[in-house]
This record gives sequence, structure tokens and C-alpha cells, in this order.
Amino acid sequence: NGMRGSCCITSSYEARSLGVKTGMNIRDARKLAPGLIQAPARPQRYAEVSTRIMKALEDISPTIEIFSVDEAFLDMTHCQNYWGSDAEKIGWMIKEKIYEVSGLLCSVGVSGDKTTAKWAAKRMKPNGLTVVEPWKAEETLAPHPVTDLCGIKGGIGGHLAQYGVYNCGDMKRIPMVELSRRFGNPGKRYWLMAQGKDPDEVNTKVKDPKSLFHGKVIPPNTKDRAVLEVFLRHMCEKVGRRLRKYSFEASEFSVGLLTKIGWLWMRFTTEQATQDGAVLLQKI
Repeated sequence: NGMRGSCCITSSYEARSLGVKTGMNIRDARKLAPGLIQAPARPQRYAEVSTRIMKALEDISPTIEIFSVDEAFLDMTHCQNYWGSDAEKIGWMIKEKIYEVSGLLCSVGVSGDKTTAKWAAKRMKPNGLTVVEPWKAEETLAPHPVTDLCGIKGGIGGHLAQYGVYNCGDMKRIPMVELSRRFGNPGKRYWLMAQGKDPDEVNTKVKDPKSLFHGKVIPPNTKDRAVLEVFLRHMCEKVGRRLRKYSFEASEFSVGLLTKIGWLWMRFTTEQATQDGAVLLQKI
């Protein structure tokens, strides 16, 4: 039931213009947008359309990295003899292909590296197309906050600010070794990303997950133990199913419950690694 959800999974651009944000409580969202229309999530539909889009993009370039359900990186390096080297033309071809198979508009960014291309894709949302020539990437990024770049958020941004690095153009004020010392190899990448030289290549292999989880929104103010046990059983079985899907077993687990006083966490281990949801439920 879409009317029982308590959290905004996402919002339209009209709602965003009023201050509604992803992750916001529905109650708070309605204060900002009294006419807000609440709709139920349809994860199966999203997966279906996403799969259709990604398969269509493979017809443009087989070198594709699926970044999320609605984002992907395409490496056009080896396709230019076929499609040509006009970046804007290729961008429009991608947009038209996505519309053809899904009926959806999208925003495309084109550049010489992944980070600059992703940054460019956010410039003209929705339905935008932005091309940043590789030789202009450093100059283009220079006046913009480093936290605008994918992967550099508050924590890393706060560390950089201690060295006077706020905008991408400030990054050269500190030596690469300083970021390498603090963040390891990713630090070297951050330093290069800010200069439009992200060395990370398009990765066509889907990595195995490092952790698995399942969450569920419980009806507000639920006090019936039987109802809570049903939700717990459901989540345990979901986690067990995902472990089996990847042929994984695990021995460290945690359960979180969001209450009026904040999150309550319980962590536990099993005697032997398992992929059985029933074992998890017994431990809880």
C-alpha cells in the first residue's frame, strides 16, 4: 500500500523544487508540499525497465559498467570507427535509444573520464546532454566544489577543507602523497579526479557484494509481538535467500530497528557460517 510508506524513496523535480528530498519522512515532505501525491514503489517494474535499457546500451558499446539501476558508463573508445567521433551525436544516439526501449528521458554526460562524465550528466537534468572535452575538463571542473564529484562527500570533503581544498581547482595546492597517506590508493584517484583525469576504467564485471541486507517498513507504532516476528522472519529468509544466490555463507549479522529515540542495534554471530534464514531467526 503506497499510502502506508513513511519515507520518500525519491521525488519528482516538481517536489524537489519545494525542498522534498530522498530519505525524507513523508510527514515532513507534506509540510513542504501539501499537495504531494504519494505512490507505491514498484521494484519489479524498475528492474524490468532497467534491464531493458542496459541491454539496449550494449548495442551501442559492449564496454559498459552498470553503476546502479538507472546509471551506466559506456566506453566509446573502441567504437569510434563505427559510430564516428562526434561526442554530441553519440550522446543524442544514447538518449534516443533509451527513449525507444523505455519511453523515458535521461541525462547524458560525455567526457574523457568517468568522474567528469558523471559530473557532466548532472549539469542539465532532466533530459540534458553535456559534453566536456577532455582537454577542457580540468578548467571546467576547477571552480566547482570537490564534493560535487562522485565519491567525494562530507567526510572526505571535510578532510580536504583542512588543507584549503574546497573547489576542484584547489586540489593542486596539496601533493598527491598527502591524500595517498590518508586514504591509500583511493586518495590518488581523488587527486586526479578533481583535475579531470580519473584513471578508473569502465569495469564490465559485476563485483560480488561485500555485504547483504534486507529492510522493511513496519506499520507505525506496531506493538504486537506476532506482527514483529512475521517481519523478522521475512527479513531473515530474504537475507538467507540472497546468501544462497551468491553461494555465500556468513557468521556475523546485525538487526536494526528505527524507533522514536533512534536506531536500536543488535549484533550477533552464529557458531558456524550459514545461509539459512531459520538459523538467523533462532539467534534473534
